[in-house]
Amino acid sequence: MKTFTSTILTFLTTLVFAQKPTELNWNYNDFINNDVNKVSKYSIPLRKNGKIKKRDSTLLFTKQIDLKNKAVFGIESSLVVVTHVGTHLTWNKFKDYYTDNGLIIKETNSPLEIEKTKEFGFIEYEENVGETIYEYDINENLKRKEYRNINNHYSIYKESKDTTHLKSIYRPQIYEYVYNSDNQELKQFHFVDSTRYLKTKSYNPKNKADAVTCSYCHPKYLNIEWKYDEEKRLVEWTSYTRENKLHTKRYYYYDNQNRLKKQIDSTGWYVYNKPIWESTKTYEYGLGKTTETINNNTESRFGAYYKQEVRVLDTDKNVIKECKIANDQKECSDYSYKWKNGKLIEKTETKSNGEIIKQKFEYNHRNLITEKSEYRNGKRTELIKYYYE
Repeated sequence: MKTFTSTILTFLTTLVFAQKPTELNWNYNDFINNDVNKVSKYSIPLRKNGKIKKRDSTLLFTKQIDLKNKAVFGIESSLVVVTHVGTHLTWNKFKDYYTDNGLIIKETNSPLEIEKTKEFGFIEYEENVGETIYEYDINENLKRKEYRNINNHYSIYKESKDTTHLKSIYRPQIYEYVYNSDNQELKQFHFVDSTRYLKTKSYNPKNKADAVTCSYCHPKYLNIEWKYDEEKRLVEWTSYTRENKLHTKRYYYYDNQNRLKKQIDSTGWYVYNKPIWESTKTYEYGLGKTTETINNNTESRFGAYYKQEVRVLDTDKNVIKECKIANDQKECSDYSYKWKNGKLIEKTETKSNGEIIKQKFEYNHRNLITEKSEYRNGKRTELIKYYYE
């Protein structure tokens, strides 16, 4: 039986972040092309021996197409990791809108559950809706992107049932893009607009001094700049702070076959007031494989832990070997893949410490994924199932 639960996961970590599931990250056109109306993803609970528990599964996401409004909507989860506490899942509602050509023009998301507080004779709660608005030029290049949070604050008085409603658009962050005649990105500008209160039944912002606040806004500035050579190859990527200082620089170099052979990155403006060398990435191209080597700066105040990282990729850009080297240790993994009908059915990672991690994938008659399992040293530790309507 599949139900919506609030199961708390217990992964061990010392980081703090929220992570969304990435499998079947379908847009509007994906639903059309696969002739699917709805897709859902569930985590199946397992016993310590890897067998399936006889209890409800946990919803990770459900997505559905809205043909009338050219939209995709549903529920998605995020894995929240808290230092020394553990992890848990949270769920959001979302709805994404598209053009006739399949370009996304608006994304919305809001918490699935609203927490209400009761005190001092009234009930208070908030509804927050995150929005991202996209605009494109005549060549369908993204020319403007705006992130904003719409906050609705409600206070309901218990005795009279009167409701006070405050609605605001909080600190819209706006990015604007400039392209060259080859539709390559040249510049990205960024600015933060003012927080604005909107008119509701219980609040009229007209002639109110606090209806618009600008304590955290800042004017437009050049955020990122791209430079290309005469052969239209990216040769330099630069980002700036809002104070017009260099933030990060990247340089790109190519061989005589137009393949990237070296990338040099620099950062650290927040400590040294200018970018310093961060890493150098080099590429070696051989028969049926590419070797990517990253030499990191480990001496700076915020230097990397690993002195060197090496990855070997096959012709399809699958990683077949990976090593990370620090001063006193070396960690390596070998990868192998099995394919059937053009679909990955098994991926195996063999670590230098002897641990073997294997992922297995199953598909239906339409070649859509239906199941993913992960095994560690032969014992199943994760089972994900997908359902289509």
